[in-house]
Amino acid sequence: MKRRKIKKAFIYILLTLAASVMVFPILFTLSNSLMSGAEIADRYAKTVTPGNWYDPSFSGIHFARIGLIPDFATVRQYVNMLFLRPDILRYFWNSVMITVPVVLGQCIISAPAAYAFEQAHWKYKEALFFVYAVIMLMPLQVVMVPNYIMANWLNILDSYLAIILPGIFSPFGVFLIRQQLRSFPKEYYDAARMDGAEHGSYFLVVVIPAIKPTLAALSILTFVEYWNMVDQAVVFIRTEWKEPMSVFLSTLMNQETSMLFVASVLYMLPALFLFLLGEKSMAHGIQLSGLKA
Repeated sequence: MKRRKIKKAFIYILLTLAASVMVFPILFTLSNSLMSGAEIADRYAKTVTPGNWYDPSFSGIHFARIGLIPDFATVRQYVNMLFLRPDILRYFWNSVMITVPVVLGQCIISAPAAYAFEQAHWKYKEALFFVYAVIMLMPLQVVMVPNYIMANWLNILDSYLAIILPGIFSPFGVFLIRQQLRSFPKEYYDAARMDGAEHGSYFLVVVIPAIKPTLAALSILTFVEYWNMVDQAVVFIRTEWKEPMSVFLSTLMNQETSMLFVASVLYMLPALFLFLLGEKSMAHGIQLSGLKA
């Protein structure tokens, strides 16, 4: 009994340490967003100022002073972002305009496609589904090459459609939903057919309510993926004011360090809120699909 308690305590300590490591970047960003612009510049900017240089023997070189506690806490940076830097909100909106259509399109396309894979009697459907899985496992950089060629052919480069269309037809959603549909008892459809239900009504009345947790999991995973994307935006978006927030943050790091942490807080809020709101649904959906988190 004592040995079991020691083992349990060790596991709790290990999990607590792991959780602390995961939460630290969020706490670091939140606390540093409460610093003044001058303090952030003194701590992290590349420019050497009278407030951050240390010793003449270093020839003007200074070091970053990383910390969680501000010297003087203030919300001035949030006021500046909301009223003096509305362009930051524009880049935020750019991310919304890319991510939301991809999430909605994935859910609308993936569910009937997965249902068709499961119900179709075409003898080559498993071979086609295998191709889906292979494409899903390919590195992003490999898939972007044909996407770029197709976007250039369709004349949609420097347009959000170059990112949205491949995102909507990503095979991951079909794969995830079909994993759950495979566990559906065949008797469900047989009973519905005996009552006169066709594929359309069976899909809307029986399948859709049953896969809601999987759709929630797909929505959250897709949102996080495209909210944090960088490569696609760098390749397909050429106009600076069209860039999403994920790309704009690197510009702030190089040009205006004082606004970096406040913009980062604004940037992580939607994903954090969505995860907290749908945590149980996501875990349940992944469990139903047969995948391991």
